[in-house]
Order: sequence, then C-alpha cells, then structure tokens
Amino acid sequence: MMNYSQALDLVRKKVPQENLIRHMIAVSSIMKALAVRFHEPQEKWACAGLVHDIDLGETDDPAQHGKLGAAWLETLGFEKDICQAVKAHANHIPCASLMDKALYAADQISGLIVACALVKDRKLENVSTKTVLKRFKEKRFAAGANRESILTCQSFGLTLEDFTDIALNAMREVSKEIGL
Repeated sequence: MMNYSQALDLVRKKVPQENLIRHMIAVSSIMKALAVRFHEPQEKWACAGLVHDIDLGETDDPAQHGKLGAAWLETLGFEKDICQAVKAHANHIPCASLMDKALYAADQISGLIVACALVKDRKLENVSTKTVLKRFKEKRFAAGANRESILTCQSFGLTLEDFTDIALNAMREVSKEIGL
C-alpha cells in the first residue's frame, strides 16, 4: 500500500483541478480524525479520503465515477477495503464497513463546511460547529451537500453535532493546504 505522501503525489498527477485536490485533502483530514475516534489505522483512512475522487479528472459520469477510481487504485496495489470505500461513496455498492460509512458522510460534510467558510471571510477559524448546524437546516445553502448522506453519521454512532465538530476541527488542521 502507498503511504499518504505517495498517495498525495498520485493525486497531484491524476487530478488537474486544484479545488478538487483541496476537497480531497479536506475529506482526508476528516477521515483521519474519524480513524482516531474509532481506533482505526489513521494513515489508511486518510489515504481513503485522499483518493476517493481520483477519477474525477478523467470522468464526470456518475455511472463511472468511483468505479473507475477503484479500478485504478486496485491496479496500483491499494487495499481492497479502500477500493470498496471509493465505490461505496459513489453509491455503486452499499456502505458495509465503518470506513465506507465514514467516507460517504465525510465527503458531503466537507462541502457544507467549505461553504460556511466562504461566507465567513474564507476562513475556517471563523466557522463554528453551531454555524454549520444552523446552515445544515437551510436546504438552499450549499444545496450540493447532501444532508441525508451527512446524517448517515448516526449509523456509525455519532450525533450530527459530534460529527460536525470532528469534521470542522479536522479541516482546521489543514486550513493552509485547502486555502481556508
């Protein structure tokens, strides 16, 4: 398996859009924080978050996104559970493992938190958990952030408030890398 640094190099080679790379780093930070919370392998979970959208530089077809990425990752020697999580986050297979469920929810909450930062002077330090929870209730705010997917955090034992707090704090740790 690749370590985080190697996976980041791979992402930088495969993904042409800087904003997408920032998103992938944000999701990676959330996955690492969730790994800490659930006593799972931190680097492995961070890598899963980092590579989850690796195929979006190649396809924007929902029927292919996730499948293509998982196939690439498999040929590169990534572990099967990471490949499974990549497929599951794109709804090609059910979320079965804790990693699958965490990635599915982390992908969406990252977008909601970014949107909150954009209206708070583009700084995560100006965003509170309370702000994110308030905006969560506003369906038109960051409409692309699927609220139902975010709420699946409850399926792995976290309240929406706890999940939001973990995700926001994780993203703050990489704020310079993601430009917020």
